[in-house]
Amino acid sequence: MDISERNKQGNSCLPQITGMKCPAGMDLMKVGVISCLMDGPFTFLWGNTSFFRLAGYTKEEFLSRFTSLQEYYIQFPDDFTAICHEAVQALKAGISDIDMTIRLPRQTDGFSQVRLLGTVTADPTTERPVLQMELADISALLAEKEEQTRLCEQKQHSFRSVLDAYEGNAYVSDIDTYELLYLNQTSCEVLGMPASKVVGRKCYEIIQNRTSPCPFCTNDKICKEEFYQWEFYNPNLGRTFMIRNLEINWNGHRARLELSHDTFSAEYKLAKKDQERDALINSVHGGFARVDARDSRTILWYGGGFLDLIGYTKTEFEQELLSQCTYVHPDDIEEISDIMEQSRITGRPTAAEGRIVTFHGVLKVLALSFSFVRAEDSWDGIPSYYSVGLDVTRERTEQARQRQVLEDACKTAQIANEAKTNFLSSMSHDIRTPMNAIIGMSIIAQANLDSPEKTQDCLTKINTASRHLLNLVNEVLDMSKIESGKIDLSSEEVSLPKLIEDVMDVFRPLIGEKHQSLQVNANRVRHEKVVTDGGRLQQVLVNLLSNAIKYTPEGGTIGLRIQETPSFAKGKGQYSFVVTDSGIGMHEDFIPHLFEPFSRADDTSIHNIQGTGLGMAITQNIVRMMNGTIEVKSTPGKGSQFIVAVTFDLCREPEMDDAELAGLPVLVVDDDQIICESVSEILNELGMQCSWVLSGREAVDRVAAAHETAEDFFAVILDWIMPDIDGLETLKRIRKKVGINMPIIIVSAYDLSEIEDTFRLAGADAFITKPLFKSKMVHTFHKFCRIDRSDTRSVLHERSDAVLDGKKLLLAEDNELNREIAVELLETHGLMIDTAENGSIAFNKFKASAPGEYAGILMDIQMPVMDGYKATKLIRALEREDARAIPILALTANVFASDIGKAHSAGMNDHIAKPIDIEILLEILRRWIG
Repeated sequence: MDISERNKQGNSCLPQITGMKCPAGMDLMKVGVISCLMDGPFTFLWGNTSFFRLAGYTKEEFLSRFTSLQEYYIQFPDDFTAICHEAVQALKAGISDIDMTIRLPRQTDGFSQVRLLGTVTADPTTERPVLQMELADISALLAEKEEQTRLCEQKQHSFRSVLDAYEGNAYVSDIDTYELLYLNQTSCEVLGMPASKVVGRKCYEIIQNRTSPCPFCTNDKICKEEFYQWEFYNPNLGRTFMIRNLEINWNGHRARLELSHDTFSAEYKLAKKDQERDALINSVHGGFARVDARDSRTILWYGGGFLDLIGYTKTEFEQELLSQCTYVHPDDIEEISDIMEQSRITGRPTAAEGRIVTFHGVLKVLALSFSFVRAEDSWDGIPSYYSVGLDVTRERTEQARQRQVLEDACKTAQIANEAKTNFLSSMSHDIRTPMNAIIGMSIIAQANLDSPEKTQDCLTKINTASRHLLNLVNEVLDMSKIESGKIDLSSEEVSLPKLIEDVMDVFRPLIGEKHQSLQVNANRVRHEKVVTDGGRLQQVLVNLLSNAIKYTPEGGTIGLRIQETPSFAKGKGQYSFVVTDSGIGMHEDFIPHLFEPFSRADDTSIHNIQGTGLGMAITQNIVRMMNGTIEVKSTPGKGSQFIVAVTFDLCREPEMDDAELAGLPVLVVDDDQIICESVSEILNELGMQCSWVLSGREAVDRVAAAHETAEDFFAVILDWIMPDIDGLETLKRIRKKVGINMPIIIVSAYDLSEIEDTFRLAGADAFITKPLFKSKMVHTFHKFCRIDRSDTRSVLHERSDAVLDGKKLLLAEDNELNREIAVELLETHGLMIDTAENGSIAFNKFKASAPGEYAGILMDIQMPVMDGYKATKLIRALEREDARAIPILALTANVFASDIGKAHSAGMNDHIAKPIDIEILLEILRRWIG
C-alpha cells in the first residue's frame, strides 16, 4: 500500500490533527518551521511564528485560508510537486533529510526564494509519516548573486568591445598553458590567419614560430597593477613592436593581455580613431555630455551611458526635458553652474558632486567633471562645457553608512568609557568592603587568640569576605577576556544531572538563609549527557540564579526548569534552561540595557545590593558563543524570567537494562502537577506503571486501597514539602497502613541533610534531590531490586573517602602559605603529604623515592628554579614504570582551554583550579588514585 492509499484510509482523523499546537521550543527559532502530514495534499499540522511572518500572514489568517500545503501552493503547483517528489523519494530510500530551493508564496508580494531543509519522521500522535521543514529566506542572496553576474558580464562585454575596436594588435593568452584565448581583427591581419584557426594554440608557436615559451612571456614583471612595456623584434614577422603586457582575468582564466603597435605602421585613419573613441566612451560606466555655455542648461551632445545614468530614454529626454539638464536636483543646480563657470574663468578643469532625479523619481549622486572650450576653439563656434559623470550613489551611501557606524561606535566607546569610570568608582567601594572585613577580622582574630570561639567567628567571616572578593575579581577578569576575544570554550562530556546538582548545592544554603521557596523541575529530558563546556554552562546558571536570589526578598520564590525538545538535526538536542523569581523585577526600558557591561538599573531598592554589573554581560556572551539565545521577561514588583535556549551535541549513552523494572507499579506524590506528569512520562517509558496524586491524604488512601487488594505499589516517590499534610506526616501514615516492606523515596529541592535522620526514623528508605532525572530514579529503583532491604541504608551511605586513607602525595608548591593550607586540608581527609618548594626539588624527591611510594603528585605550574611543566616532563622521562603511570595533577590559576592543553601536552593527567576547592580536589583525587 503506497502513501496516498494509506492516507485515504486515515482521512477521517484530519480534523483532529490539523492545526496542532506548535512545540514551544520551535517558536523560539528564528527560521520558519512547519510540519505537514505526508498524505495526498500534505495536510498542515502546525507552524511556528517565524513561518507565518515569512509567509506574510498572521497565524489565524493562514489557518483560515489553508488546510494543506497543496492549497497554499495553488499558484505554484510545480514547487508543490517538487516538494512531494523529494519527500516521497526520501521515504522510499529510507533517508530522512531533504535539501532544496523553492518559492514560498507570500500574501502581498508574490513569493520569496527559500532554502528548504526537511526531515521525514514518524509522528507518535498520528502514527503516520510527517514532513517537518525549516525555511530560510534567500531572496536577497539570489538577487545579489544575479546582480553580480550581470555586472561581470557587462564589464566583460565592454572590455571585449574596446579590444575589438583597438587599432593595434591585441591578444589574450593563458599564462599557465600559453593557449591563445582571443585575438582582435588587427592581430589576425598581421598573422595572416583568422581567429578561428589560432585560438587554442600556443601563442609562442603562432606569433614567434618558437617551440618553447619566450622569456618575455614569463617575465616576473608582468602584474595586475600596471602595464609592463617593452620593445621586441619578431624575426618571424620581420617587424619591431612596441609592446605592453598586463595580467587580467579572462572568463576565469589567469591570462596575459598584450597590446602592440608596429612602429612602421601608417597614420591612423580618422574613422578608426572615431571608432576607438566611441568604443572607449561606451566602455566607461558613466556618461558624457556637452553643455551649452551660453545658458549652462542645454545639452548639445551626449554619449556613453548618459541616458542610463540619468534614468531617461532618448525620447523622454529630448521630448519631455527638451534636452535640458532639469534632471539635476533643484537644490544643486545653481552650485553646479557656479563650478562650471569656474572652469571658464580659470581655464582649468573643475569637478563637483551633485544629485539628480531620474524619470522614476530615484535620487542618485553623480561625480561630475567639467572642461571649458571657447567658441573660437569649437568646431561649431558654440562655447561649451564638456562633462563626464559617474554614478557614485552606492559609494556615497556606503560612506554615509560607515560614517554613521563610526559615529555610533564613537558614542558607544564614550558611553563605555563613562560606564567603566563609574564602574571603577563603584568597584573601589565593592573591593574595599570585603578587604576591610578581611583586614579588620584578621586584627580581631590576632587580638583574641586565646578565645577559640571568637577566632573561629573571625575566620568564618574572613572566608566569606574572601570568596566575595574572589568572585568580584573573577567577574572582572572574565569580562576582560571576553572583550579581548581570549575566552575559549572547551568541549567535554557533561552530565546534566551532576551539573545541576553542583549548581543547586551552591544555592540551597543561600535560599535557606532568605527563607525562599525553591522549585526545580526537569521536563522531558531524554538525553542527560551532552557535549559542551560544562564550566561555562554552570557559570551561566550560577549567574542567573545568583541574581534571582539576590533581587528576591525573603519569603519569595525561585525556580529552575530544564526542558529538552526534539531537534531536526541528527545527534543534537535543543535544551532550554528557565530561571524565574518573584523578586523586584525590572522596568521595560531597562531590559535592552540589561546585558551591557557595567550597567545596573537605577533603582533605590538595589543600591545596597553588591555587584559588579558584569554578570549578565558575561552570561549573554557565553550563551552567544554556545550559539544559543537568552530571552528576558520581567514586570516591576512581580519578578523576572530568563530563558536560555541552547543546542548541544548528544553523547551516546549506554542503554539501560530496564527489564527488571517492567510492570512495577510506582506512586508519585507531589503538589506540583507538572512534576507529576513529567516523572510519570519517564517511568512509563521504562515500562513501569506510574500513578500520581497531588496531596498526602490522597497518597495514604491510594496506598491503603492497593494494600487491601494485595496490589501494593513497588515504591512511593514522596515530596517533602506539601500543603495540607507534609511529607513526614504522610510517610508516618503510610507506614502505619502498610508496614516497612514498601520502599519510600523522599524527594525535595532543598538540602535533605537536615531532615534525613528524622525521615529515616519515620521509615524513609532513600533520598533524591530535585530535579528528578531519569538516571537518578532508575539507579535508586535498581538498588531496591537487587539489594536486601536490610542492607539498603548501609549501601546508600557507604563512606566515599576510604580510598584516600593512608595514601601519600607529593605536593610541589612554592608559596609557603598556599603549601600550608593545602597540607592542612589534605591531611584532615586521611592523606599523607610530602612537600617540595619548586619543580627541581619535586623531581629529585620523586627520583629518590621507592617505586609506588607516592600515590600521586600535585604540581604547581609557576615556580622558581623549575616550573611544573618541565618537572613533569623530567619525571615522565625517568626509566621507571611508576614514572609513566603516576597521576600528576596541575595546580594552576590559569584554566583557559589553551593552558589545559599545555598541561596535558607536558604529561599531566588533570588540572585543579586555584584557589583550591577541597571538594573538587577530593573528587579528582578519588578519580585518579581510587
